[in-house]
Amino acid sequence: MAKKSKAKAKKVSNVERLHAAGVIVSDQFSEDEKKSVERLTAVEVSALIKLRKKHGAAPEGKHHLRPNAFV
Repeated sequence: MAKKSKAKAKKVSNVERLHAAGVIVSDQFSEDEKKSVERLTAVEVSALIKLRKKHGAAPEGKHHLRPNAFV
């Protein structure tokens, strides 16, 4: 019998998930802030992503003027 190869899925960080969903601009976060975001549970991250979808896209503009809040 041939062995089944299991592809190892790369775990996506909370910062990456929130950035991809448009919830945060990760470039504006300090390392300490990123560590705090990583302590969020998967349920909390999913809730933040759902809130962003319900509220629509964050306002565009210069990054230093864009609110860098989760919601």
